[in-house]
Amino acid sequence: MELIVITWILCVLVMTDGCCVGRVGHGDSATCPRIISRAEWGARPPTEESSHLPDLLPMLFVHHSAMAVCEDQEACSQQVRDIQELHMDGNGWWDIGYSFLIGGDCNIYEGRGWNIQGAHTGGFNTEGYGVCFMGNFMDHNPSTGAIAAYHSLASCMVEEEKISREYQMYGHRQTKPPGGTKCPGDVLYATIQEWEGWTEGNISELKQ
Repeated sequence: MELIVITWILCVLVMTDGCCVGRVGHGDSATCPRIISRAEWGARPPTEESSHLPDLLPMLFVHHSAMAVCEDQEACSQQVRDIQELHMDGNGWWDIGYSFLIGGDCNIYEGRGWNIQGAHTGGFNTEGYGVCFMGNFMDHNPSTGAIAAYHSLASCMVEEEKISREYQMYGHRQTKPPGGTKCPGDVLYATIQEWEGWTEGNISELKQ
């Protein structure tokens, strides 16, 4: 009963855009936000096993899906399935590329998940996790609730030692030659420059 009450209080304290983005625990951890599992959103099984990633990764990458914004769990789950289908059937990858995705419903969705190498940032997939905001953010930002979900997830990554406390965060466009991609959208890219960990510069020449 105490845990339910504490969780409810946390939810109320950080309620934004009608979304609860409080930390309610995930697995054995009480420092992380709730993450919608692959089973919950209806993931297809991967066609091959991905490589393992160690803890304390040095980087974090921000993307957008360049699709319509989804506003409830049903619609966002469908969009994650659509992205997985595009990545598997269109790109020929063996699973969805992103590590985690954030919907307009302010939920975080498990992509490849913890300690599994993704296919989100060419040349840097062994260096960090890729987090995708679902929507097209060329001319507007994600909702305040979705942004709060990102910060909660990033804090979780640090506290659980999935990424280094001195992690470097980049927008996807910073990992490609100038003009190579507009991801994560012009407005969101300007916004993330104010966030913890953002690192200036283009790192495309450092690709592994």
